[in-house]
Amino acid sequence: MAKMVGLSRNLKLSWLNQAVELVSSELTENEIKEKLNEYLGFEIGSPTNVRKTREILMCIWSYENEYTEKLRPTALELIKKYPDYALEIHWSMMLAAYPVFMDMCKLIGKMSEFQDEITLAQLKQKLFDEWGERTTLYHSIDKLISTLKEFGVLICDKPGKYRISKHKVARDEISSFLVYTMMNVDDSGYYSFQELNASTYLFPFEYRVTKETLLQDDRFVMNNFGGELSIALNN
Repeated sequence: MAKMVGLSRNLKLSWLNQAVELVSSELTENEIKEKLNEYLGFEIGSPTNVRKTREILMCIWSYENEYTEKLRPTALELIKKYPDYALEIHWSMMLAAYPVFMDMCKLIGKMSEFQDEITLAQLKQKLFDEWGERTTLYHSIDKLISTLKEFGVLICDKPGKYRISKHKVARDEISSFLVYTMMNVDDSGYYSFQELNASTYLFPFEYRVTKETLLQDDRFVMNNFGGELSIALNN
């Protein structure tokens, strides 16, 4: 079965923050939807686009899949405790909610290891190779790029060409959550210490998890295989 694209509207941090505020309250799902409709209606003219955008926000912060269900309680705690790191936490939840976002991040991260400039043509071709040439994907890529520009992680110097703007993470709890999210969605088992600190999924973030932090966090398990440290999730 073909993977579902789903992410067909560009997003703003203020909209994601509003979704978090509503989800953190005592409102029912229908009440959250009504309030999001009202909120988004001030910026989006089309009722259809309001509904599509609302559903994307709900998928990220309200509806549950195997990943979001696991990550959301910690995400809500962290965003309340460290509002300055809202982008990093929204990013984690978007990785958990949308495989197309995850694949695009991975591709941009890989491309950035070898080149300073990310071209839209290259990115589209690689995603088409991965997902197939679908109209929904073609539309989604442009919206994803707009979202990444809105987030301040991609800067467009000339049409179709982008460079990454890095965001420094100075909180161990945020770095650990980013890594924990990545390991859940990637699901590759064991990771080297170096792999954890240079994940392609987390390409815009300058973060670092220390061995001490991992040792003290019961979400992770550390082993030594052939003299090399490896880290896995404590399932």
